Amino acid sequence: MASRAQIQTVKADFLDPSLYDDPGFSGLPRLSRGTVLAALSRAFDLAEGRRPGHAQRVAYVGVFLASELGLEPQRIEEVFFGCLLHDAGMAAAATVPRLDANRGGKMIAGGARVTDMLDQVPSGAWNEVVEAIARHCDEGSRIVRKMGFGEAVVNAVAGHHDCWDGSGSPKAQPGERAPLISRIVSIADRVESLIDAESSPLVIRRRGPALVREMAGHEIDPELAEKMADIAGRDEFWLGLYDNDLASALMSLNYGGIMAREELFDFIAVLSDVVDVRNGREYGRGRRVADLARRVALACDMTERRADLVKVAALLQDIGTLGVPVHYLSKPDILSVDEMSTVQMHPVYARDILSEIPGLGATAWWVGCHHERIDGKGYPGMLEGAEVPAEAQVIGMCEAFDALTSDRPYRRAMTHSDAIEVMRGLAGTRFDPYLFTRFEDIVSPTEA
Repeated sequence: MASRAQIQTVKADFLDPSLYDDPGFSGLPRLSRGTVLAALSRAFDLAEGRRPGHAQRVAYVGVFLASELGLEPQRIEEVFFGCLLHDAGMAAAATVPRLDANRGGKMIAGGARVTDMLDQVPSGAWNEVVEAIARHCDEGSRIVRKMGFGEAVVNAVAGHHDCWDGSGSPKAQPGERAPLISRIVSIADRVESLIDAESSPLVIRRRGPALVREMAGHEIDPELAEKMADIAGRDEFWLGLYDNDLASALMSLNYGGIMAREELFDFIAVLSDVVDVRNGREYGRGRRVADLARRVALACDMTERRADLVKVAALLQDIGTLGVPVHYLSKPDILSVDEMSTVQMHPVYARDILSEIPGLGATAWWVGCHHERIDGKGYPGMLEGAEVPAEAQVIGMCEAFDALTSDRPYRRAMTHSDAIEVMRGLAGTRFDPYLFTRFEDIVSPTEA
């Protein structure tokens, strides 16, 4: 019997471009910060090993609770972003301590009663877990600040593991000393973890209110717990939580305002930087590849608006690697079949995440194809010839050039002229010869 991880040789329809045809294909769509983050938050779920949609469900719980409390719109918006970004620090973590779990067992995820989890920590490993919690909260708050969010959101991310009684992290503020937004994000994360840990929706629907009340007074604010328990007793809440269109509903809120062109580039570039650092790459590598990809796209006779989409795709091409262990990506030896199979899933992860963003369906398709080759030996779909989008090839060429001219664990960086010579040998097999000629026209005079 073949290994479950055996590398699949699938037909081109594995990546069906018809799924990604958009009326806004010709240029950047008008997108809000909330819309973009509602989709990209799934990358944080990948990094943590959570079921897809964890951050979205936390946002749903948090916004529902904040609305029931009668908070003003700006405060509800802060809750929304705090919930979506609460685990942003996981994207920067090279390793994540895991605990065996049923109910709320992933310590980093927040979750059930802290007392339920203490016995799951291996002897001598408690300090590692506590440090990991503090580190991912601190890293997350730094990422959120770089993305331009205010201190209310920053503090909510920094303190989402803090408990009402002052436990949880070394910097925890007990009781009402903790900001209200932080307390709401904290309870939303815990409630979603309780729900996710129970396989039967009917069971958690019945037990949910009591489980929330159990946390009152030590883990969560007693008044918020009572309000959340009341919410958890309503069918309206559960129908919304399990709605297949939950992601679209969150995006439709359009929180954070519509971003201008440069604002969108800067916003997603922060996530590109996080991925680079997490994967042991040079800081700013994604920005560098994206800028080059846009120039090459223009040299390939693409319009300015099309080239902007190529830049977006290049910035987010490796967001799927958050679902791949870091040591696979930096391993100096040949990867095993299992490891290679895992690595080769990263374009699929990225494609699926980006395809949720309205107007970026074509961009998702290019990202999903940026490791394809025109000779049919690429991945994940083994596309051939014209099946491989020109935009994906542009991104692949720019990424390959940057990789060749950067240090790696197994070799020193090549000179630009040597890298061009290596890539010239791939024209006609990995890359379309015409596209490579245009790439070389851009790179040779200015980069060599």
